[in-house]
Amino acid sequence: MFLLSTTHGAETHSLAAAMAVQATYVEEGVTARLHALGERLAAGVREAAAGMGVGDHVVVHGRASNLVFATFDENGQPSQSYRTLFLRRLLAGGVLAPSFVVSSALSDTDIDRTVDVVAEACAVYRKALDAADPTPWLGGRPVKPVFRRTA
Repeated sequence: MFLLSTTHGAETHSLAAAMAVQATYVEEGVTARLHALGERLAAGVREAAAGMGVGDHVVVHGRASNLVFATFDENGQPSQSYRTLFLRRLLAGGVLAPSFVVSSALSDTDIDRTVDVVAEACAVYRKALDAADPTPWLGGRPVKPVFRRTA
């Protein structure tokens, strides 16, 4: 009796597909495009936040192609209430962005539109900071962090 075990023995089609995707990324410069789009988006978000006076309160971090944002209250503390305000304003502008992950399908126009919506959200954020209370702009309970000790 002879036992031959191969981890991906029956998965040659998925391995071939993965290799084709990797080759396409190299040939078409997809990775460089993702980084360029992400850098442009990050710069636009930072500029929009600074322009509305909330540059220390809406902050983007991370790899250019996979940016996350943090939201801080009037005391510079992380705030789920302000995150909720920001997320709701983004949604109201047609941008679904729990983070800013770019796709090679995005155009410069898409990035510009996203930055415009961020600027609009930052304008409302500024009003909430000035009032020291985001509650009037929340439209409901604040979002909760995904990772927490209790539900």
